[in-house]
Order: sequence, then C-alpha cells, then structure tokens
Amino acid sequence: MNSPRYLNLFKIALPLPGISSILHRLSAVAIFVLSLPMMGLLVFSLSSEANYEIILLLFENILFKSLFTLFVTAIFYHFISGLRHLVMDFGYWETLKAGRMSALATFISTGLFFFSFLYLAW
Repeated sequence: MNSPRYLNLFKIALPLPGISSILHRLSAVAIFVLSLPMMGLLVFSLSSEANYEIILLLFENILFKSLFTLFVTAIFYHFISGLRHLVMDFGYWETLKAGRMSALATFISTGLFFFSFLYLAW
C-alpha cells in the first residue's frame, strides 16, 4: 500500500465532527499556552490594591482583551466539546447524523457564548 506523497491539508474536505475534533485539540493548546500568563496576572492582581489597578489598566489594552477573550472562549469550547466527547464515549451520538448535529450544537453554543462574552466584556 502506497502512502500519499503530497497531502494538501487545505484541499481535504473534513466533515463537521472532524473540524470539531481538531478545534477541541487546538483549544487545549490555547488553554495550555495562555494559562500560565493568565494565572500570573491573577496572582499579581490579588497581591495588592495597586497591582489590581494596574491589571484594570491592562484590561483596556485591545491586545490583552483579545487574548483574554480567546482564552475564555477556548475554555468554554473545550468544556462543551469535552462533554460531547464524553457522551460519545458512553455510546450515544455515534451515528453520522448525531455526530454532525452535536458538532453543530457545539459551534452554535460557543458562538452564542462568544458574542455574549463580547457584549459583557467589551
């Protein structure tokens, strides 16, 4: 059996559950990368009132606000997608139609959360 020599990942049409699974892994990477700086900022802000004021000023920076929004959205998506995977591990939603519908529900719920978070935080 010959393995493919040229594999263009941008030309492969993944089904919706495949995209959801890949994004679940990417959200885990985003959470891993952003957890240490976010925890450092939390500890820094809790150490004194002056440091808390500094962090409040940092929240006015659009780059930081965008990273924080990405972090919170990644946590929410990873949680919802993880619940989806747990349900599938118990033997439910394993058909193609159910997998598509649960992936779509994951995307819709994350989108609703994202826009409500934007409304509240920005």
